[in-house]
Amino acid sequence: MSYFADDYGTDTEAIETLQRDADLEQTAMEREGNRLAALRAKGICTHSSGVMYRDPPVYPEQAGLRPGQTRCTEGTGGCTFVANSDEEWNATQDAL
Repeated sequence: MSYFADDYGTDTEAIETLQRDADLEQTAMEREGNRLAALRAKGICTHSSGVMYRDPPVYPEQAGLRPGQTRCTEGTGGCTFVANSDEEWNATQDAL
């Protein structure tokens, strides 16, 4: 018995809907990536990479951080942004 033997039309429609939804999600992610790349090309840090406080530090960028803090590690070290909380880190990214 085939997977589609019960109701070929309904199964095909469900598969096509899932494929369309995946395509829409991929398009949205590509659009966001392009937007962030354009900001970076203009020299605007998007704070898309960072390290959080850890004791003992694992990465050199973690040295000097206090509990709850996150330091931006995007680029070659030109950004010196340190967020004091997850909320501040997320708000900074959302503001772009």
